[in-house]
Amino acid sequence: MVLIVSACSTVDCPLNNRVMARYALKKADGTADTLTDSLYVRGIRMDDDTLLLNSGINLAAFDIAMSDSRKEDVLGFTFINDDKEITRDTVWIAKENYPHLESVDCGPKFFHTVTEVRYTRNRIDRIELIKKNVAYESTEENFHIYLFPVY
Repeated sequence: MVLIVSACSTVDCPLNNRVMARYALKKADGTADTLTDSLYVRGIRMDDDTLLLNSGINLAAFDIAMSDSRKEDVLGFTFINDDKEITRDTVWIAKENYPHLESVDCGPKFFHTVTEVRYTRNRIDRIELIKKNVAYESTEENFHIYLFPVY
């Protein structure tokens, strides 16, 4: 019994160990905006797509997980307004991935440094990179998204 207890580790792995990028919606003057359309975000890959945000409504900000090993994440943004009109944009996020190890008892995570952001301009007017380092702290905004006004 003593051997079993001594084999256990006392290292606490972080509870909030999700590496997420935070996107905040902004008005043209830089103040916070709230999206009234439904928003779906999917990760686009060669073999399949993954739904990352499902029907976000009345959002001012949202978090999206970043891939661990890809040098570029491709995101498909789908906006659906009350009249069921659909607008799509694609966002490319180039990044460098760095392994981060808290302890050998905890699973490895990857932190990221965003090097470039590109996007189509159907509903998205512009995206600004605010904080290029993406780690555990998902309360800090990484990107500001400015949408074209809807009349």
